[in-house]
Amino acid sequence: MTIDPQRTQPRTGERMSVREYFALDYTFPDAKYEYQDGKVRLMSGRTKAHDDIAFNTRFALKQQFLSGPCSVQGSDMRVQVSETAYFFPDVTITCDVADRRRDSKMIRSPRVVVEVLSPSTEKKDRNDKLRAYQACPTIQEIVLIDQFAPHVEIFRRREEDSCEWDHVFYEEGQEVELASVDVRIPIEEIYSGIDFDEPLEEYL
Repeated sequence: MTIDPQRTQPRTGERMSVREYFALDYTFPDAKYEYQDGKVRLMSGRTKAHDDIAFNTRFALKQQFLSGPCSVQGSDMRVQVSETAYFFPDVTITCDVADRRRDSKMIRSPRVVVEVLSPSTEKKDRNDKLRAYQACPTIQEIVLIDQFAPHVEIFRRREEDSCEWDHVFYEEGQEVELASVDVRIPIEEIYSGIDFDEPLEEYL
């Protein structure tokens, strides 16, 4: 496919093929798009709280996987969920050796995906995106983190090959359990440095 250097940057909801979607990496290298069922979604900027929570979560998980087969990646790593769905979760855990290659540009076997919820994306995260994650055979747990209160939800596959999911909640004072990778993280570590009494001007 010939890439038109004068092409207008796609808007959220614009339809294109998977091939055209990957061409965006070269045409618009400073933009980051997710792709689902033929439509792209331009990733928007994040609040400091969102960024801090994502960083805290990734850092806490990395301490758990200093050795062994599992690794942790941040939101710059594209994750293939299906042949028609490519996302950039805030944090991803993979335990597939193939995903740990130094030259890898995409995770193909995610085990745990983490999304920090934002008002502009929460509806999609809880609906279309959640269903896509649940349809991915390698994903065992989907973590949704609230950025306005110490509240973490996990959708956990009942058995490795099951289509049934449990929905569990964690609040202040509890440890968040990722059963599929045998990890527990105090919820206070996830929200380290976050002051819930400070209003966020963007949403006033």
